[in-house]
Amino acid sequence: MNIDTITRKAPYRPKEREKVSIETFLEKYRKGAPGLKYEYNQGIIEQTETMKSKEQYIFHNIFSVFKTTEAFKQEANLVQELEVWTSDNQWRKPDIAFITLPQIRAAANGFEPVPEFMIEVISKNDKINEVKNKVKEYFEAGVKVLWHIFPNLEQVEVYRVFRKSETFVGDEICSADPVIKAFGMSVNDILKK
Repeated sequence: MNIDTITRKAPYRPKEREKVSIETFLEKYRKGAPGLKYEYNQGIIEQTETMKSKEQYIFHNIFSVFKTTEAFKQEANLVQELEVWTSDNQWRKPDIAFITLPQIRAAANGFEPVPEFMIEVISKNDKINEVKNKVKEYFEAGVKVLWHIFPNLEQVEVYRVFRKSETFVGDEICSADPVIKAFGMSVNDILKK
């Protein structure tokens, strides 16, 4: 194997804290690599993992209940790994995001709407500082409800403002109010395998 072959693989391993332009990020890192996703944070590329196959049950459980809501009847949707600009120089791919039909139509016309409800599944590989910094970033961008799901701890943190969260366990109900009316689930139902 020669050096050129090795060099071509470099986009999948960004140098720690190396700053790049947004154009370089979109050209080289946007698609990610199997099992990985890259997010852009003010010139820094942050590598995280995509939702793993073994975590798909979480999305399935949430989506199964979401399908019973009035929001779903009005053609809103929950999607995985949606590309979201949270500011002019911050680009994220939350694990699960809620988008309304007007947002879907706006995106089709070139606008970049920010979902008001997002979910992140927190794994052992997530860096706590990056996770906490994103909470503030999301709320500054217009998010109104954020769930952090911790499968290993069997708990969910729900944020409605960036500086305060409520922690739910067991049969306690996590709600997406005020974004999705009458949408709530117990932690047990979210994490049911």
